[in-house]
Amino acid sequence: MRKVLLWAGVPLFALGVAPGALAQVSAPTAVDRLIKDEQDSSLGVVTSVSQLSDVQPTDWAFQAVQSLVERYGCVAGYPDGTFRGNRAATRYELAALVNACLDNISDQFATQEDLAALRALQEEFAAELATLRGRVDGLEARTATLEAQQFSTTTKLEGSVILTAQFGDQINNAAPSPSRVSVLSEVGLTFNTSFTGEDLLQVALLTGNGGNDFFGDFFDTFGVNPAPLPAGLDGIVNLGAIEYRDTGTAVELDRLAYEFSPVKDLSLTVGAVVYPSDFIDGNSYANDPGVDFNSGFFINNALVINDAIDDPGGAGFGFNWNVNGGPVSLRGGYVASQADRAVDVGGQNGLFNDPHQAVFEVEYANAFAGGRNNFALRLQYAHIDSLAPAVEQNVLGVNAEATFGKFGIFGRYGISLDPQLANVDLFPANNNIQTWMAGIGIADLLVPGSMLSVAAGQPFIAPGAQPDQTNFEGFYRIPVNDNVTISPGVMVIVDPQNVNTNTLIQGVLRTTFSF
Repeated sequence: MRKVLLWAGVPLFALGVAPGALAQVSAPTAVDRLIKDEQDSSLGVVTSVSQLSDVQPTDWAFQAVQSLVERYGCVAGYPDGTFRGNRAATRYELAALVNACLDNISDQFATQEDLAALRALQEEFAAELATLRGRVDGLEARTATLEAQQFSTTTKLEGSVILTAQFGDQINNAAPSPSRVSVLSEVGLTFNTSFTGEDLLQVALLTGNGGNDFFGDFFDTFGVNPAPLPAGLDGIVNLGAIEYRDTGTAVELDRLAYEFSPVKDLSLTVGAVVYPSDFIDGNSYANDPGVDFNSGFFINNALVINDAIDDPGGAGFGFNWNVNGGPVSLRGGYVASQADRAVDVGGQNGLFNDPHQAVFEVEYANAFAGGRNNFALRLQYAHIDSLAPAVEQNVLGVNAEATFGKFGIFGRYGISLDPQLANVDLFPANNNIQTWMAGIGIADLLVPGSMLSVAAGQPFIAPGAQPDQTNFEGFYRIPVNDNVTISPGVMVIVDPQNVNTNTLIQGVLRTTFSF
């Protein structure tokens, strides 16, 4: 690939000067060869003014351009075959042109009168040429250093660091275990690579300190088995623990996926490590645990994005089709959490066996009131075959949001119709599970770029599993600068699905670094 050196906004080869050649120009008595080797090997020589598509015989300077091209050979034009004669030229550009003409004329044994006139011009522009030589020398040195030290010409690195301190407690109940201040951390590095400009290869690495929050430790220690559900069934939803808890100290491959666009408005994704939440259930107010809500319950629909599959992730594929570039988009995906297993063990391994999840979403999103406000409505379907517990579900979901200036509202709802446990109705009398959440957000409150948001919801509503747990969470995100935010928040669980306590509460202070 030809490297084009831009100078004063114009490629130097437009004047017949090879990149880097001006670094050799010194005194008027030492005229160096500027164009032929580089130009002949890459662009070809312009030998006739007719090769310049925008130069016409009716142009007032046609004869001058013709002479410079055909007689002196010091104008090459641009790579697209144009001369762009109406563009203003700087004194540096004129100095480069004169120097190129002088070199060619010297090679062609020009008359002494011609050489004297051109050398006089070169002397006049000697200061500009010296300054230009210094600039080009410095630019070449910096370019050489950049090329020697750069990681990749096709890959960009993105990073995020989440540091969170939390303290939890129980209200109106004797604590079965004393609570402590804990610190959670998660570090993610993502390598974004594009080979054509229309594709994206993502490789993400993740590590942390293995920390846990009060909610997560409480549920893990004392169990959350919503009677009369079978033991372990609570694992199909996140009941309120912080999303990025339990990220271990080992560096793990968090994402490996390739996205490309075979046709306009359609993107396809294939990957060895992807998640159902990669493909559907996005929301502007509640979708990123680094800057939005901390709880996994408020980040995604607790039933549509099933923890049994979305937590470990797996191999799969997905698509995103923005129909004719309009307000309607269709999305879908398929993820198998044990697709890396080649040996059949009870029909539960491989890409197209259990456990797996298939998802589909249709979205209508548009702006209104002169483009100042916007809204989005997403209708969802998910088919889930999970393992441990072996629950098969068909889930319908709704995800909606609307923005009115600096004020926004959002919410999700999901219902699992006739869930099966080992091919038996989970609830024979009234066989369904429901979930919902709703919230509000206020942007730029007191601090430009800030966000205050609060939400409430019930992650798991099931027949006989009373009382129904209710979650609350609020946070205030404050930008320190473009790369650092601080988000104090509070999380509350009323009537948790556990017989040991009544109300749980924890405060969090999250700091997020992005680079």
